[in-house]
Amino acid sequence: MRKANWWVGVSLGVALGLGGVVGVEAATDDASAQSGFTVSAEQLKINQRISQAAVRRSNESLDLLDPVRKSGASDDAPGWGTTQIRDGAVTAAKLDTATREGLPRWAVVAATTGALTRAKGATTSAKLAAPGLYTVTFDRDVSACALQATISDGGTTPITTDGEAAAWRSATDPKVVTVRTSDSSAAAPNPVNTLPFTVSVLC
Repeated sequence: MRKANWWVGVSLGVALGLGGVVGVEAATDDASAQSGFTVSAEQLKINQRISQAAVRRSNESLDLLDPVRKSGASDDAPGWGTTQIRDGAVTAAKLDTATREGLPRWAVVAATTGALTRAKGATTSAKLAAPGLYTVTFDRDVSACALQATISDGGTTPITTDGEAAAWRSATDPKVVTVRTSDSSAAAPNPVNTLPFTVSVLC
C-alpha cells in the first residue's frame, strides 16, 4: 500500500508546508478581524511542524506494516484483507523462529499399543519392553521445557481406572520424552500398559 500511495504522504506534506508558508506570510490582522483572536507566525509554524511529524509517523507505520501486508492477495490494500486474517491464515510457518519454537507440543497416546491417537508437534510414539513405559518423540529439542503427563484418552468419557502418569526427558535424545503409566488402585502404584495418556511440552 505504501508503494502504491506514496504520493499521498508527499502531497499532504507539501500541502501542509505551503499552508504554513501562506499562513505565515498572511497578516495576522485577517484572523483577528474575522474571528476576534490573533494567531501568531510562531503558532502557525508549530502547527506546521506537528502536521509534518504526523506524516512522518504515518509513513513509519506503513514501513513497519509492510512485511505483513504484502501477501500478493487481491485485497492487500487498503489494510489487511479478509484472506489475511481469516481462521487458519496465520500458520506456524509464518511465525518467526522464536515464536514458532515456543508453541506448545502435545500428544495423545493409546493404551496397550502406544500409538499416537493425535498430536501437535509430536512425530512418533512407541511402547517399550518394560511394563508401563512409552516414549514420545517431538519435533524439537525439549530439554529446556516443562513436561506434563496425565491419564486420559483425550475423549469425552472419563477413565474409570485409578491411574497416574509420570514424564521425564530422555538422557540420550533431547527430542524424546519417556512416560510411565501406573495403576494406582492397589496399595502401591503398579506399572501397566492398559491406560492411555496425554503428554504436553511447554517451552
